Amino acid sequence: MRRWWPGIRRRWRGSVAAVRRHPRKVALIAAPWLLALLVGLPVLWFEVDRAVREPERQGGREAVEYAAQSLLRWVAQLHQDAQFLAELTPRLLDAGQQAMLAETYTSFLLAGADYHKVRWVDAAGRERLRVDQDRGVVYLVPEPGLQDKGERPFVRLGLALQPGQVYLSPLDLNVERGRVEQPLRPTLRAASPFHLADGRSGLAVINYQGGQLLDRLQEQARHAGYVLYLVHPEGWWIIGPGPGDAWGWQLGRPERTVARFDPGLWQAMRGQPAGQWGEWTFATLESVWGKEAARLLAHADPALGPLQVLVRRQTASGARWKAILVLLTLAVTALAATVVLAQARALAREAAYVDRLRKANHALHAANTRLHAAREGLARADRLSSLGLMVAGVAHEMNTPLGTAQLALSTLRTRVEELAGRLRGGLRRSDLEGFLAAAGEATGLAEAELRRAAVLVQRFKQVAVDRGSVERRRFDLAEAILDADPRLRRGELVPGIPVVLELEAGVAMDSYPGPLEQVVFNLLANALAHGYPEGGPGRIRVSAGAEGPALVRIEVADEGQGIAAEDLPRIFEPFFTTGRHRGGTGLGLHIVHQVVSEVLGGEIRVRSRRPGDPGGGPAGTVFTLRIPRIAPDRAGP
Repeated sequence: MRRWWPGIRRRWRGSVAAVRRHPRKVALIAAPWLLALLVGLPVLWFEVDRAVREPERQGGREAVEYAAQSLLRWVAQLHQDAQFLAELTPRLLDAGQQAMLAETYTSFLLAGADYHKVRWVDAAGRERLRVDQDRGVVYLVPEPGLQDKGERPFVRLGLALQPGQVYLSPLDLNVERGRVEQPLRPTLRAASPFHLADGRSGLAVINYQGGQLLDRLQEQARHAGYVLYLVHPEGWWIIGPGPGDAWGWQLGRPERTVARFDPGLWQAMRGQPAGQWGEWTFATLESVWGKEAARLLAHADPALGPLQVLVRRQTASGARWKAILVLLTLAVTALAATVVLAQARALAREAAYVDRLRKANHALHAANTRLHAAREGLARADRLSSLGLMVAGVAHEMNTPLGTAQLALSTLRTRVEELAGRLRGGLRRSDLEGFLAAAGEATGLAEAELRRAAVLVQRFKQVAVDRGSVERRRFDLAEAILDADPRLRRGELVPGIPVVLELEAGVAMDSYPGPLEQVVFNLLANALAHGYPEGGPGRIRVSAGAEGPALVRIEVADEGQGIAAEDLPRIFEPFFTTGRHRGGTGLGLHIVHQVVSEVLGGEIRVRSRRPGDPGGGPAGTVFTLRIPRIAPDRAGP
């Protein structure tokens, strides 16, 4: 550490000095990092929180629904058992089998450990028969122990119903002889009326042990990782967050409510039957039960259906990712500071470099002046060399026809001198005929060679196209291709060699139609001369169309004898030809290349395969041109 400390201190001092020298530039460098920290991290925090919370919320909804469905099953069973006892009790009483009824009640409790009491209450509200269960022991309550329940709501409301209907009481603490039973016994009661044969009425009542019901609900929620609470419609806790929070309205603690615990949560619970508030998920029983609620709660106490099931996850799962994001924030901040300070030092070094470069620039300017003069000299020498090569090529090509014409004229002059000598000594008819024949042959040969020289001169003029003399205008690409050779409209260049046209209509050009037509004509002539030197059979394909918004693509393809691989790199060179014995000059493709690149501003490529060469694909040659739809503006020479 001692060895590193001096270097760290020097870097820190250099960074501080650089920041002081360039505060505005350093601020501009730091601004994106600061913006990313102020905007990106809160957005990341929100998105990660949402991604983590959503599974928890879904799990909360499932835990609430599972608890409510469990209650639905138990309440439906209680409802069905009450109806069963209400049908069984009058049959046994009418048969005078009260003892059998007591045994039936006892067997019912023994079979259903969830029930606390089963009783028969007469129309006056007095218990006539009651069987109790306490800690697994079932016993018949003797007559002195029977109570008058006429003032209890479940008796009054149950007797007011019709046989077959069931009254369900609210879930509350059991009351014995006017006092809350100790230890506390949460109870849910089901009462169903019946009529005896003598016209008397009665009531079959079942007490469900609510404590076991609530314990099961809490255990189910704990297995899913949630804590479950149950809330009275008026906001009191039935299962509360603390041991003294439950049953506040019956135990003299009316302040133990959800509203006191969390006003926002209570406001959310009152505003909707099911939903979420922060880490809480809630729903009423009737909102989860759906259609079953209408059947079971038709004659139930109004406080039963709106009971709220409330769950919250046992342990918060967001602490880990929050710690990770805090560490990420610190790491990004440290990285940003390191980068900003490094760039501040780089600014200082850059300023020093600029000073040195400014000094070196003056020396380079002088050297550049000398180099410019040397380059002009080299360019001048290169032009002279190119001119010498062109002159040599022209001299070579012109030498043959002019030499032949000169030889023919020299022969003709010799024959004229001979004719003149014979004329002085006596001219015979055979001498005149021989002279005329020789003269005709010599003049014909000279005339042919001079025409060949004239054609060469015309080709030389085409090599150096005068761009100022060609016409530029707007035209249709397909029409220009067809105008290149009148035979294209007939579909056949020569007998046995048809032309296949693939021309896209409506492709507008702003270019030079004359040079373009010359290019197409030269390519067609090249295909006939070199692709099919012996004539057909075969065909030539000409295609043209748009290639994107700025270019056009033109192809001239034949199925002829192709070009040798060793000759392909040289076909655009001036005076290079493989058909010189057939009168070729080697300037046709060179002119095409010059016009395409210099006048039309495009490029030309060629691919070829000779019959029998290795590789796939058909034999023949394809010339591909890519030309701008709008020709470049070029100054004339």
